[in-house]
Amino acid sequence: MNGQNAERSGSFQEQGLAGQFAGATDSAAALTYQGLRVSMLSAFKMEFYGRSINMIRGNSSKLIQLFAMLLLGGSKGVTKRELIDNIYGSGQEWRSDTNKSINNLLWRLRKQWDAWGMNGATIIFDGGSCRFEADFPVWVDAIAFQQKAQEALAYRGDDAAVRIALLEEAVGMYSGSFLNEFCTELWVIYRERELKQFYTRMVRMLGAEYERIGDLPKACGLYRAAAVLFPFDSWQLAEIDCLLAMSDYNGAYELYQNTERLYDEEMGIRPGQEYVKRLEVIEEHMHRDVRRLSDIAASLRGGAPEGAFYCSYSVFFNFCQILARLAERSGQSMFLLLCTWNGGTRGGRTAMEENALEEEQMAILKDVVGRVFRRGDIYTKYSRCQYLIILTGTGRENGAKAFERLYDAWKSQEGTMGTLSYSMESLVGFQSTDE
Repeated sequence: MNGQNAERSGSFQEQGLAGQFAGATDSAAALTYQGLRVSMLSAFKMEFYGRSINMIRGNSSKLIQLFAMLLLGGSKGVTKRELIDNIYGSGQEWRSDTNKSINNLLWRLRKQWDAWGMNGATIIFDGGSCRFEADFPVWVDAIAFQQKAQEALAYRGDDAAVRIALLEEAVGMYSGSFLNEFCTELWVIYRERELKQFYTRMVRMLGAEYERIGDLPKACGLYRAAAVLFPFDSWQLAEIDCLLAMSDYNGAYELYQNTERLYDEEMGIRPGQEYVKRLEVIEEHMHRDVRRLSDIAASLRGGAPEGAFYCSYSVFFNFCQILARLAERSGQSMFLLLCTWNGGTRGGRTAMEENALEEEQMAILKDVVGRVFRRGDIYTKYSRCQYLIILTGTGRENGAKAFERLYDAWKSQEGTMGTLSYSMESLVGFQSTDE
């Protein structure tokens, strides 16, 4: 490490924001950064003089959070009270054992720096505060992004090219949610909210600049990237508007369908009314080639696979309206069957693990429903843990038997957990039954 120590220069410098670090903020400089490079946008990662630091998770999660808070605290430092509240939970009484716990954690962190080769790193205690100091430069992406965002917001010049360049650089530095692996920690939630607000403002301002100068393809790409990071923040609406402005109605329709499918599969809901308004505009302008009825009928029949037909809830809703009317006219029996999965108690699982388990189990159930029910049946995901099925030409007794077949097939599937229950109600108003 002696050779590296000879190359190190400086520690922290004030750069307009309290607690900011010295070092390059552009991506090219960051790739060859001579010192400690820390990524907090998305997962926590570190490089020291180009060498990746192997972060051991699990029992070291408190160490990682502690180091992150010290880095973000900069030259002002962080109070011990704040460290205890963030790491061990707010409202902890100031007792000797809590002070001892945080001191022990700080000691473990300093020992870890030695193991990583960061011999020039230390913690300075000043009253009730602690701050990180080092004899090598430090670069943190979250801090660099916030600096660049504030620089872009503060620009009041008339040069649009300069304004766009600042916004592009700021937006390009935001690579994901702040410390995503600790997303349930309150201090992380507050910081992420602040950084996300910066990102949202940057995207809106940059998108407006692109639209003003008529560069709609760039605006589309910008909104598409934002939708990848935050798929339920309605960035798809902005992209659809750009596609409509470019008269790309097929592209706008495809994006609408993908968004509807996303909302349906991930949240079990339909997109908002603003999406429906865009769909109306798209359908008004879409043109299809003139074709013979036999060709149209053949394309509509398609080559659908065996098993039940899966569709989004909005399409399912329309099916219900039509089939209910047909059932009333024809006297044909049609039932709605609501199948509910229950995972039981958490059993020590975190909320994130619980959500992952739920998604896995619902994916298994979707596959089983599609295979067990008939080709004439229709189903959709109604909520996070429910599927709704239209059974055509089926009586109540046969509907109960259909659920029994579903249950047996589901239980025999490898990896299933929890229980299934069902409710059934006629589309033409018979009394419902719950099992």
